[in-house]
Amino acid sequence: MAFHTDTILISNHDILTRFVTTPLRALGRFIIKVSEATAQARLLHELNNMSDAQLEAWGMTRAEATAKFLSIRS
Repeated sequence: MAFHTDTILISNHDILTRFVTTPLRALGRFIIKVSEATAQARLLHELNNMSDAQLEAWGMTRAEATAKFLSIRS
């Protein structure tokens, strides 16, 4: 029975590459989530600062605007 080490063992280069790239990918995903949350918080803050008259000019109530915001978010 032949034993092929090149198909079983992972090279040191592969281990090092995974060791370095895994945390960087996680950091990248975290930064994207934070930036998305910041943009959503900014939109919610703008919505909260709008008067009922401004919302009525857009043809919606505060409850409808909030519901629309939450549906876009998810």
